[in-house]
Amino acid sequence: MNVRTVFIVSLFLPFQVMAWEDDKVLTFISHANPIIQAQHNVTKAYAKPDSVTWALQNTSLSGRLGFGGTDFRDTPYTAYGGLQISIPLSSIKEDREQALKLVAEAKEIDDMSTKVIMDIAQLRTLESEIAASEVRRKFLKEKAAWLKKRIDEGYSSEMDALWTIGSSLNDEDALIAKVDVLANTQRYKLAKYAGSEWQTLLAYLEGKDKTLGGFDG
Repeated sequence: MNVRTVFIVSLFLPFQVMAWEDDKVLTFISHANPIIQAQHNVTKAYAKPDSVTWALQNTSLSGRLGFGGTDFRDTPYTAYGGLQISIPLSSIKEDREQALKLVAEAKEIDDMSTKVIMDIAQLRTLESEIAASEVRRKFLKEKAAWLKKRIDEGYSSEMDALWTIGSSLNDEDALIAKVDVLANTQRYKLAKYAGSEWQTLLAYLEGKDKTLGGFDG
C-alpha cells in the first residue's frame, strides 16, 4: 500500500468505525441480557427490606383469654390483645447472604461485560478491514481509469498494468465479500446477548436504527 492509499485510509476509517457506539451497546445489553436480569432478581430477593416493610413482615396480631374479670367488667374471662413483634435472630446470616449475592451479581456482570467487549473488538476489527478494503478499491478504480485514459491516448504499454489492477480489484472484491460475511455473523452473535431484544440491537449494529430502539442508556 503506497503513501497515497495510507493517507486515504486514515481519512475514511474513523467515519466507518464510528457508525455505532460501544458504550450504548454495553449499556443496552446490561439492561436486556436475561442472565444479568435473572441475577438482578436473585439479588433483589435477598435484599434487606426497609423499616416499614420489616415491621409488616415481623409484626402480628395476638390475643388470649385469661381467668378473672377486671375493675371495669364483671366477667369470668378477660381478653388480652395487641401487637407481637418478632425480632429475627438471623440478621447476620441475612447480611452475609445478601453480600454473597451482590458479589455473585458483580461477577456475573463483569464476566458478561468481558465477553461482550471481546466480541465488540472482533466486530470492530472486521469492520475496519472492510473499510480499508473499500478505500483500496476506490484508489485502484481511480488508477485504472487513469490508465485506461492513457491507453485511449495511444500508450498501449500501459495495458499490462491495467490488467494487474483489474486482478487486484477482484482480490479486494473477494476479500470484502468474505469479511462481510464474518462481520454479519459477529453482529448476530453480539446481538444475541440482548436476549429477546436482539433484533433491536442488531438493527443498531447494522446502522438501520440510529437510536437503538429509542433506548437512551
